[in-house]
Amino acid sequence: MKRVAVFVLALGIAPAHAAFVSFDAPGGGTGGGRGTYAYGVNADGVVVGLVDDAQSKASGYVRTPDGTITVFNAVTGADTHAIDVNSDGTLVGYYTGSDGHLHGYTRTADGTIVSFDPKKSKGTQGITINLKGDSAGQYAGSDGVQHGFLRAANGKIVTFDGGVSNTFGTFVTGVNAAKTVTGFWFDSASSMHGYLRSKDGTLTPIDIDGAGTGTVQGTQPESINANGDIAGFYTDGSSKRHGFLRTADGTVTTFDVPGAANTIVAGLNKKRDIAGYWVDPNTGAARGFLRTAKGKFKKFDAPNASLQSGRGTFVSRIGDDGAIVGEAFDVNFTSHGFVGTP
Repeated sequence: MKRVAVFVLALGIAPAHAAFVSFDAPGGGTGGGRGTYAYGVNADGVVVGLVDDAQSKASGYVRTPDGTITVFNAVTGADTHAIDVNSDGTLVGYYTGSDGHLHGYTRTADGTIVSFDPKKSKGTQGITINLKGDSAGQYAGSDGVQHGFLRAANGKIVTFDGGVSNTFGTFVTGVNAAKTVTGFWFDSASSMHGYLRSKDGTLTPIDIDGAGTGTVQGTQPESINANGDIAGFYTDGSSKRHGFLRTADGTVTTFDVPGAANTIVAGLNKKRDIAGYWVDPNTGAARGFLRTAKGKFKKFDAPNASLQSGRGTFVSRIGDDGAIVGEAFDVNFTSHGFVGTP
């Protein structure tokens, strides 16, 4: 694995809120972390996520670029999470069934919902979907740990593990059109290791130099683009988090948002723009960032974001058109969705 260490200069904080739009899905509650969460966005600006009501019951939603929001449940009355969406408007997520277990589902742009589970699953989470409609995620096995899966658009499911784990197991964070999957797994010390799984099942380990080996330390890939580039973050031995970009040829670039106590990467697009959030050491609040393909930073705060500790701007993804989505927690700890560019 090649490694390139880089040092960057901040461009400074962008104008307050920049070009972001705040939105709230119908039926959202207030306080206690209730409200609207934005998890996925496609190149057309369609946003998906969930809305938590006053009773903390979750429903999925789709928001079109004109601001129209459609709230839905995968099954009537079921807690529903919408996590990712592709260019066709097909989304993937999971819901809680009447059996008390999680089940994966896809929802097409016309509202057609298909549920799925790998064999012997005790709980399925659909996490990511590619341009062709192939989706991936993780499921709980009878052994009590998580395992990865790749579900082809035709419904065929292949299961896998990123490594041998007897603790938390394997988690999936991204899949591209080549059916290359990325994510991380936990070893016996509950330390994280990244992986890249090719279409043929070949596994390539991703462990960033400087990553710690203690509990919930290690390497955590978060996104893969069409070129096979991967972005994520790693936690060092002092439990500080740093960002990284691993290009398809294996070259690794590490970085920190200037002035950050921690840097958490959430998404990567085809241009190699990276988005995420950083923790302000002076306030403890989360604040957003965009790292361009040239390595320059733009910092931002989403509308409604409080700068109190534990609140702020939490980025979820960046689309290929550059749109960034996530949620902003206000002073009352109510969540508001946002979409836009800094």
